[in-house]
Amino acid sequence: MSTYSIITYGCSANQSESEIMKALLHKAGFSAASPEDADIVILNTCSVKSVTENKILHAARDLQQNNKKFILTGCMPEAQYDVIKEVIPEAGIVSTHHIDKIAEAAQSMLDNEYVEILGKSRLVKAEMPKVRKNPVVDIIPISSGCKSFCTFCSTKLAKGDLFSYPIETIVEAVKKGMSEGVKEFWLTSQDNGCYGFDKGKKIPDLINSIVSEVDGRYFLRIGMMNPEHAVKILPELLESYKDNHVFKFFHLPVQSGSDSVLQAMKRRHTAEDFLSAVNEIRNTFPMSTVWTDMIVGFPEETEKDFMDSMNLLQNAQPDFSNVSAYGNRPGTLASKMKQVDSKTKKDRTVKMSSFVRRMSENHNKKWSGWSGTALVDEFNSEKQTWMARNFAYKSIILQGVHQLGSFVDVEIKDATVSNLISV
Repeated sequence: MSTYSIITYGCSANQSESEIMKALLHKAGFSAASPEDADIVILNTCSVKSVTENKILHAARDLQQNNKKFILTGCMPEAQYDVIKEVIPEAGIVSTHHIDKIAEAAQSMLDNEYVEILGKSRLVKAEMPKVRKNPVVDIIPISSGCKSFCTFCSTKLAKGDLFSYPIETIVEAVKKGMSEGVKEFWLTSQDNGCYGFDKGKKIPDLINSIVSEVDGRYFLRIGMMNPEHAVKILPELLESYKDNHVFKFFHLPVQSGSDSVLQAMKRRHTAEDFLSAVNEIRNTFPMSTVWTDMIVGFPEETEKDFMDSMNLLQNAQPDFSNVSAYGNRPGTLASKMKQVDSKTKKDRTVKMSSFVRRMSENHNKKWSGWSGTALVDEFNSEKQTWMARNFAYKSIILQGVHQLGSFVDVEIKDATVSNLISV
C-alpha cells in the first residue's frame, strides 16, 4: 500500500480541498503517513502572500533534494507556474480545479510518470467526499473564483471567474454533515459576498435554504465577504443572520482606509461604505463579531493614506483585523506600480498590528461577566485545553474536560487578545 502526506497552506478553502484529497487518496488505496515516511508528499499551496510562497518553495526544494516524489496543488500551479518550473522542475502539478484527479496523479508520479494537470474546470467541490480534520467542523466550499479584479491579488489568477455551486448541493452537504455528527459548518469561498450572482441568487438565499431545510442544533459560520458586495445585499443579509443557527460573525476585508489606495487596488467600495456597513451590523446585532483585513504599504501608499487606515480602524472598531505588509505578487497589476520601501512597510505594519492587539483585547474584555451557551468545537493538544464558540463566534477557553460537539453553559471571567476565558 502506497503512503501519502498532505501539507496544507493558506485559507479554509485550501483546508477543505486537503480534506477532499485525503478522501480520494484513501478511496484509491493510499494510507496517510508523516512527510518523512510518505511515498509521496502533496503540498497544497497558497499564493496570497510572498512569505507563504517562499516557505512552500523552501519545503519543495528540500523534498527535491531528498529525492522525494511530490506534487504541488492549490493556487500556485495556475498563479505561479513559471516560478515552479524554474525553481522546482521535478514537482508534479495538479491545479486547484482538478483535485478530483489527485489519486491518479499520485500513482503516476510513483510510477515515474511526470504529471501536469492545469486549466479551469467546473468542478463542484461541495459534493465531493472528505476526511475531516475536525469531526465536528465541516468546511463546505460554496463557489470558486470571484467577481473582483483586485490589483494585488494572485488568487484571481488561479481561481478565475465566479462559479457558484447549486444551493441544493450545498444543502445536501450540510444534511450529510449533520448525519455524521457535525455541529459547525463553515461556508467558504474566495468571496461569499458575491455567491450566486452568476446564477441570479445571493448568499442570503443560501442561508435561508439551509436553516429552513436542515433541522437540528448546529451553527453556520459565513466566511469572508468583500464590502463591495456585502453593502449591496446588507438588508437581506442581516435578516438571514437573525436565525439562531447563524453565528453573528462578519468578515469584511476593507484592505485600506484611504479611498485613493482603494481605487488603486481596484476595490469597488469606499472607506465610508465599510464604516456604514459595520455601523448597520452593530445596530442590528450589538454583540456581533466583526473582522476585517488591512494591507499596509500598498504601492504609493503615503503617510496620510496610512493614517486614514488607522483612523478607519479607530472609527469602525472591528473586533479583529488581519494586518499584512504588502507583498509583491508576480503577474498582478500592483507589481508594476512604484513600491513602498521595506522599512516604511515594516514600521507601519508594527504600528497597526500593535493597535489592533490593544483593540482586540479591549473588545474581548467587554465580554467579562457574560454567561450563555457555547459549542465545544476544538481541543488544543499542545496546551491541553478545550475550546468553544458562542453565538458571536468568540473563542472561549474552557475549564475541565469536555466532549467535542457538546453544548455547554459558560460564564466569562477574563479575556486575552485572542480568547475569552470561562470560569
